[in-house]
Amino acid sequence: MYERATQRSLDARLDNWASAGRGPYDPVDADHIECAWRRLAVRHRDLLRMVYLWRAGREVICRRLGIPRSPWRRYELELSSAKQALAGLLAEKP
Repeated sequence: MYERATQRSLDARLDNWASAGRGPYDPVDADHIECAWRRLAVRHRDLLRMVYLWRAGREVICRRLGIPRSPWRRYELELSSAKQALAGLLAEKP
């Protein structure tokens, strides 16, 4: 099961994690994501929570986290940074 989880994209794994309370999901992989998510920096945790769990819009996320709304790539860089940090934690051996 772990090999199958590593083959899926990080976005798919985060969507699975967000689906934990909403419908069918892979509980083992969602637990791996949850454990890594808890070890993230607060800003990264908040950003991923808003994007995947709350499904908040970009404007709301930028306003709440103080991310400049212009240029738009600032938001994309923040989100990419959070995903890379999570991927790094997932790559570590438990």
